[in-house]
Amino acid sequence: MNSALLPHLSTAHWEPVLTLSLIGAGVVGAFLGARFTSLYVPGNRLKQLFGILIVVMTAYKVYTLLGG
Repeated sequence: MNSALLPHLSTAHWEPVLTLSLIGAGVVGAFLGARFTSLYVPGNRLKQLFGILIVVMTAYKVYTLLGG
């Protein structure tokens, strides 16, 4: 859990319908994404895409930390 979230949990107002809808959409999206990926994306390509994502996100983080 994010440490910035913890202090706010005790005062948070939870909308049950919205919360359950978002959880449900996340579960369905994760299942369909995993199914689609396993059927149509080769393992080596997935590793390449994940590596590119890591490099891009690291570059962005360094850029923002240096005041860009």
